Amino acid sequence: MIRPQDLLRELVAIPSVSKMSNRPVTEWIQKTLEPLGWHHRVFRYDDAAGVEKVNLVVSPQLMGDGRIDAELAIVCHTDTVPFGAEWGEATELRERDGMLHGCGACDVKGFLACVLAAASMTKTDELQKQLCLVFTADEEVGCRGARYLLASDAIRARYAIVGEPTSLVPARAGKGYCLASVKVTGRAAHSAYPEAGRSAILAAARLLGEIETLSREIRQDRNDAFSPPWTTLNVGEIRGGTAKNVVPAECSFLLEWRPIPSQRPEDVLERLRAIIDRLVAEESWEGLDVQIEVLRKDDGFETKAESAVIRAVLKDSSSQVQTIAFGTEAPWMARMGAEAVVIGPGSMLTAHSPRECVPSAELDECVIMLRRAIAELCG
Repeated sequence: MIRPQDLLRELVAIPSVSKMSNRPVTEWIQKTLEPLGWHHRVFRYDDAAGVEKVNLVVSPQLMGDGRIDAELAIVCHTDTVPFGAEWGEATELRERDGMLHGCGACDVKGFLACVLAAASMTKTDELQKQLCLVFTADEEVGCRGARYLLASDAIRARYAIVGEPTSLVPARAGKGYCLASVKVTGRAAHSAYPEAGRSAILAAARLLGEIETLSREIRQDRNDAFSPPWTTLNVGEIRGGTAKNVVPAECSFLLEWRPIPSQRPEDVLERLRAIIDRLVAEESWEGLDVQIEVLRKDDGFETKAESAVIRAVLKDSSSQVQTIAFGTEAPWMARMGAEAVVIGPGSMLTAHSPRECVPSAELDECVIMLRRAIAELCG
């Protein structure tokens, strides 16, 4: 029997930050599963920096050359966020008080180790329906690997289990994730003669006030399964100005919004553009301009509580089910036809930091859950 803890130790030792190629991880996965007779297909692409990235699909059944049609896809990304020099032990798995510490321990190499351990214990000759393990690239930088699979029509699935740290509480729904850069342009001038210029910062301040009003207005559209139960807006970065005595010609900020599943990502964008059109039409905005660049526009997802994939990952009928506000690959799997659930060992509260860890006991529990789900959905 392969222990997920042993697999995790080897996985953490393979650096797989998003800016690097993830091929070393996917090749390690292939070497682990090929002796068991599993088949694989590789879907590769080069990222914007020219770095090779690999999406790996593995199955105990033959997959052919065309689109893969799976009953169940178990999805796990292979990249991690960067780690700083102060975390000298990032690629060494360390155990303290039942917790396994290391970069990717919970996000999501812990889940990856559990998938491989469960696969090694699966009696493949008893499977009646297609099972696929999908290992993606670039989840941490915009789910680019999953987007590539969708654009390539590489796979369709009836059900999907997407690995993310949820402390093994299944998430049946998640908010979307959208990001836009907003740039306000004015006219520079000496600050002693402000009437000779147009302050982009003051104009941006007024626009930000309108965005704050918008953030309150959209609360009328609710989904009480979430907390907070509405689409949230956030301005996380702002930049502008060149010197204390110069009327600023430019001011830009990043606007993020996380739409509830029932709300189109475009809704906030359309309302923002209507606000800008109204402001620019005013005489007081003469000489000012606003441009929006959409950087990301991802839907949310929502799976019915009675879905077979939700039931398959529950310990029992009374187990808790949750919703999540952070981004995952579940919306992309939903676009590939899947009823999706997000689940995995560890807590997102420790992810993306030197505190990252996963409970060893949750790895064992996750393997049991995955074996049960495979048997129920594909057996």
